[in-house]
Amino acid sequence: MKVLICGEYGVFCRELISRLKKEKHDIFVITGSEKAKREKPRTGVFQEYNFSYRSKNIGTIMKNVQADLLLILGICDTKFTWKDMNQESVRYLTSITNILMSAKEAGIRQVIYCSSLGVYNNCRDAVIDKSTDFEADSILMQTVIQTEYMCAEQNVPGEFDISVVRYPEVYGDYKTHDYNICSRLMESFFTGTEMEIEAGRPHRVLYVNDAVDTLMRVFLCGEREKSYLMPGSVYTERQLIEAVKTVVQGRETEVREAEFKTEPLPDIHEPQQEKLGFCEKFSLEEGLSGLYKIYEKEKDLEIREESKKSVIKDKLLPLAENVGLFLVITLLTILLKDTWFGSIADLYLIYVVIIAVVYGCAHALLATLLTLAARIGEILITGGTFDYAAFTGILQILVIGVIVGHMRDKYRRKNGDLEDEKKYYQSELVDMTRIYDGNRYVKEIYEKRIVNYENSMVRVYEASSQLDFWEPQKVIFQAVDVARELMDIDDVAIYITGNNSGYMRLAAASSEEARRMGKSIHADEHFFMQRELVERTVYRNREIDSGLPSYACGIYDREKLNAIVMLWTKDLSKINLYESNMLALICRLIEASMNHAATYWNRLANQYIEGTNVLREEEFDKMYQICQEGSQQNKLEYSALTIPSGFMPGKGKEIYAKIASLVRQTDIIGEKEGDICIILMNTNEKEADYVIRRFQDAGIQVENGIR
Repeated sequence: MKVLICGEYGVFCRELISRLKKEKHDIFVITGSEKAKREKPRTGVFQEYNFSYRSKNIGTIMKNVQADLLLILGICDTKFTWKDMNQESVRYLTSITNILMSAKEAGIRQVIYCSSLGVYNNCRDAVIDKSTDFEADSILMQTVIQTEYMCAEQNVPGEFDISVVRYPEVYGDYKTHDYNICSRLMESFFTGTEMEIEAGRPHRVLYVNDAVDTLMRVFLCGEREKSYLMPGSVYTERQLIEAVKTVVQGRETEVREAEFKTEPLPDIHEPQQEKLGFCEKFSLEEGLSGLYKIYEKEKDLEIREESKKSVIKDKLLPLAENVGLFLVITLLTILLKDTWFGSIADLYLIYVVIIAVVYGCAHALLATLLTLAARIGEILITGGTFDYAAFTGILQILVIGVIVGHMRDKYRRKNGDLEDEKKYYQSELVDMTRIYDGNRYVKEIYEKRIVNYENSMVRVYEASSQLDFWEPQKVIFQAVDVARELMDIDDVAIYITGNNSGYMRLAAASSEEARRMGKSIHADEHFFMQRELVERTVYRNREIDSGLPSYACGIYDREKLNAIVMLWTKDLSKINLYESNMLALICRLIEASMNHAATYWNRLANQYIEGTNVLREEEFDKMYQICQEGSQQNKLEYSALTIPSGFMPGKGKEIYAKIASLVRQTDIIGEKEGDICIILMNTNEKEADYVIRRFQDAGIQVENGIR
């Protein structure tokens, strides 16, 4: 089954993908993000689409995917942060509206939407069931209520079925909104030194893995309800914070308990819960442990540690190095003062230049101030005077330090701008490469299908129109070749109807694979392509391992179904809308020729001796000739039997009826030079032996072949 998920990759979405993958479903994901966060789709995802839920391209994606089921994560989707309630409310409503409208237009028949039990927040009933009216005052829950009303309006039983799963507060995902009590308490507990809770306030909570398990059980239901209520487990905020303390060790956070008038939550009446067989597998401590690991690994603690390291690295370490180098230079100046090197080298100037080159203008000014302090201190200690030479020395150090530092900062900013521009153009290059690859693929496909003569419309018409010049008895065999050549698919079968259009017999097939549907089929109301036959469209098989054909299309004579062309292929590149349209075009082009051929076959098969099921000799010879030609082309199997006139216990309607009772309705009986001959259609030699023994048991001598 093809499953399309609308949701960002969070814990809920990843766990859902993992479960669906185990069930061997094809998974497609619309992430709601404009840009991909990775080069390849997540493991288990057949194809991901990085488009906003409000994009006009959503409809095109859904039409191309042709999903059997759409899963809208809704309130469990981490794409919606609900930081700015008013803005997020508009985004949520417009997103779900666009998704539902696009799905309906694309022909998706089944939808499951994840909602919230928060729609009953203000309900004062003792028991909540599916008939309870929605009551909530928060902007978030009002938005969810509006979405539920929209789902109810769009729901069309049998055509566009929408099932709603109402969850309690689902926890276990890092990126979640403040409505989630577990995430909010854990965030406050280990990011602050004090927090306040409403100790007696009860909450319904459910761990994210249990929520996914619930969704999978609803997904696997044969007949889904319009809505499901998931009660979860009830805990007070005091119980929740005690569990958080147990999980998060080593934190000293003061917890203040605010007064709250305790009101018990209503009971949830959900008769389907027992039928679904759902029970919570994760305790509160286990769920919070999983949530804490995510916080610890991916986000909060790591971000804060990196922030501290960043302050030390960017601020304190350069300052320490600046002061440390100044002390070293001062010591060297004192030690080398009375040497020849000390008399010719200005170590403070070298120090300021080094600091300016490494750290820039700000640290160069600090180094200059430190140098000025050292020079003044030296003058005061030695009892000298601050003369013009000392002033020019300090000025020289200041000017050189500022100029070098300014040039360093200037080129660093320039290099930073160039680096940012480089990253921008690299990202643009990645997008352009993807666009180019897509356009190149489309170009190659169109070159192959339109420009290339072998698959051009001229070629299609030329190949199909050749059937008009073949003899009627050969048209069906040649039609197999036409379909195989133009569709570039080796396994092709054609079934034609008889007098009773409810039954169809195999007229020609190109391979053993093409005969897998059997030698005759009953096209009743449960026929696999009954809907497509009624709508006169092409059947497309979406089950890769199914025993049904990949494509099938009917051929009609006005209102009557005359034949069906079936094709089998395991080449996934052949499973697309183009191939489907190509088969529809071919069937329409060969329709006239096929109708003449089917009429010819049925007319031959109905030229019986009066009152019997035995063909006259002339018609039987034509049918025998058709079978011989089909067998020579390896498109038809048959076996021929003869009942010599000398071994028949007389002639007459009773004998003919007895012979007809020993063969199938699709087999052909006829007279030939006084003998009775039988053509066993779609029968090999081994299968013919069973028929021969059946005749012998009935006292009738039968010989292989026709004289």
